[in-house]
Amino acid sequence: MHQIYPIIAERQSPDIKLVLFRLLFELLQNKWRYFFPSSILTKMQSDTEAVDHTDEFIVIMQSFGQSFLQPDIAVFRQNLECLEKLNEKLKLYHKKIFREMMLVPFLNVLLQVLLHKSHDLLQEEIGMTIYNMAAVDFDNFYVAFLCQFLEGADGIDPNQRSVLDRNFKKDRDYPTFIQNLQRFVNDLRYYRLCNSALPANSVKL
Repeated sequence: MHQIYPIIAERQSPDIKLVLFRLLFELLQNKWRYFFPSSILTKMQSDTEAVDHTDEFIVIMQSFGQSFLQPDIAVFRQNLECLEKLNEKLKLYHKKIFREMMLVPFLNVLLQVLLHKSHDLLQEEIGMTIYNMAAVDFDNFYVAFLCQFLEGADGIDPNQRSVLDRNFKKDRDYPTFIQNLQRFVNDLRYYRLCNSALPANSVKL
């Protein structure tokens, strides 16, 4: 993957990328024990979670994450579906290694995609994936991640960050979460638009 993906990522044709990511998905789905050898009984008896071939797993996940930065909507859609299937069948998002190393980067990328409207046709699917990732630990999403995301968001001032954080209600059911997410994205986009139109040193909304 270290040698192959950078070459394929530069190619304009999505066909090769679709095949590569489909292959990676099948590998993960059918060879899950290659990465996570622990049985359900073992996990019930211990708080630790064994992970084999960690570097390979990280590289595969990073390649999926990087694909969401590409403009091709077919690759984006397929890879989003692959992640959701892996979570539905194998609890991907709940794995300790994913929670600790990949959850925040994936949430960041998907929120940025919504903000920039780069894949608007997949808005519903992206929202569902964000919800499923947030649902792994709603407290951490609302208390830690959202604050961290807003701190790194450019084009808004501290007061606007505070308003956005406060207005994102801490609901946990899917329909309300999606409504709150859409409002959050629209409000952040609106603040940026207003701020960019104001002269320097003007009072911001």
